[in-house]
Amino acid sequence: MRYVYGITGLVVLYIILNSMGYNAFYIMVSTIEWSTRYILPWIALYWLIQFVKSKKE
Repeated sequence: MRYVYGITGLVVLYIILNSMGYNAFYIMVSTIEWSTRYILPWIALYWLIQFVKSKKE
């Protein structure tokens, strides 16, 4: 059910940005690219640290 909310949110965001005259596809792709480049590595590092800590205990 969470996927439905996410997809609905993206569609609404796309429609709103297009109605305001922005290139919504470019903005969404840029945001996804930025998040995978800068945010995802930190999440992976956090998971790795938690994994190592759990193996130590």
